[in-house]
Amino acid sequence: MKKVFVALVIVVVSGICNMSKAQDFLSADASAFRMQSRFISGIDLYIAPSTTVQNTSLVPTSVNFKAGYKFGTVQALGTLGIQYLNSENFIPLGLELKKYFSTNKWAPFIYGRGGYSIHLKRNINSRYNTADYAQYDPALFAGVGVGYSVVSTLNEFYFSLGYYYHQLEEIIAIKDGETRTDLSMNGVALTVGFTF
Repeated sequence: MKKVFVALVIVVVSGICNMSKAQDFLSADASAFRMQSRFISGIDLYIAPSTTVQNTSLVPTSVNFKAGYKFGTVQALGTLGIQYLNSENFIPLGLELKKYFSTNKWAPFIYGRGGYSIHLKRNINSRYNTADYAQYDPALFAGVGVGYSVVSTLNEFYFSLGYYYHQLEEIIAIKDGETRTDLSMNGVALTVGFTF
């Protein structure tokens, strides 16, 4: 029984010593540890004040959930979110690529994102059976920009500024058919996000 107790004490002490060494490593080079992490997920707030081709102002605002992989200093992410635009709700589905220029705690990056935005009220029967009912076809969106990231041991906070394009067409059913309005827009995109 004494041998089992002594072996258990040795294992526990050895584990505590190794944990303290791991903590020393993490505190000494936390950003490098974070950059080596492969699977990542996160959330961001994306606001893009824009002007449409009709010369009206719209402010698409979306909250996006992200998941993907890191390959060295490059991130490849899939995004799914909820977007509020022109008093309507949309679901943006997309892909995002990020390239970091450093593995330090403060790291600049460039990004590109794109995908489709799907209107939540999309119902083809409602379009023709209800007058003055606004619908939107699935629409392409894209963005590019630059940002800055603050990396800790297991988390990352970032902000970015970029260009935003959203192809959008509003369809309103009327008595004799439908009216289509092109609301495609260009604007400045501001993003604040958190990755874990």
